[in-house]
Amino acid sequence: MSIVVKSGVVGLLAVSLFAVSRGLAASPAIPEGSSPTVQARPAETELPPPTPVAPSPTIEAAAIAPASTVHTVITPEALGRMVAFRAAHPRPLGPDTECLAKTVYLEAANQTLWGQLAVAQVIVNRMNSSTYPKSACAVVEQPKQFADQSTGPDDQSGKSWNAAVAIARIAQDGRVTQVVPGALFFHASYVSPSWSQSRERIAQIGDHIFYR
Repeated sequence: MSIVVKSGVVGLLAVSLFAVSRGLAASPAIPEGSSPTVQARPAETELPPPTPVAPSPTIEAAAIAPASTVHTVITPEALGRMVAFRAAHPRPLGPDTECLAKTVYLEAANQTLWGQLAVAQVIVNRMNSSTYPKSACAVVEQPKQFADQSTGPDDQSGKSWNAAVAIARIAQDGRVTQVVPGALFFHASYVSPSWSQSRERIAQIGDHIFYR
C-alpha cells in the first residue's frame, strides 16, 4: 500500500514539474464568470505647453507690420532701410496715401528722408487734430497750406517718388516715433511768415522749420 502511495506522489510531482517547465504554472486558472484583475498604470504627468518664442524684430518686419500703439524709435539710418524695403515691395496706392506722398514729394523731395518724414508727420498730426479734416487729401487741399497737388509729379516711377510713397506709408502707420513731436506747421527756412511769431518753434530739419 505504501508503495502505491509513494508511486502516486512521485507521479503528481512529475506532472507538476512538467507543467512548470511548459509555463502553465505561471498563469493560474481564472474561475469561470470572473474577470481578470488588471493592474492600473500610474498616472502620467501632464507637461505644460511649450512657451512660444517671439521672433526677433527686424526692419523688414517693422516695415510691413500693421499699425499699432507701440512706437518704435528709429535712427535716420534705420529709416533709410525701411524706405528701401517698402520701395522694393510696392502695394496698391490709395487716394489718401497718394495725396500724402505728393505733398512729401513737392515739399521735401530735396530734403533727407528724415526731413521728409517730419513733413509727412505734420499732415498726419493735423488729421489727428480736432481742428483739421480727417483725411490726408482734405488736409493737403486746404487753401494756402501746402504745395498745389496738380503740379506733379509727372513721373510716378522714379526713385524720389517711390521714396515719398514709402515715407507716406510709414507716417500713416504711426508706429515710429515722431521726428518733431506734435508739429502742426512748417515753413522754409528762407522765409518768415507772420504766423510763425505766434507759434512754438520746435526744431529745424534741413531747410524746414517746424512749429506746434
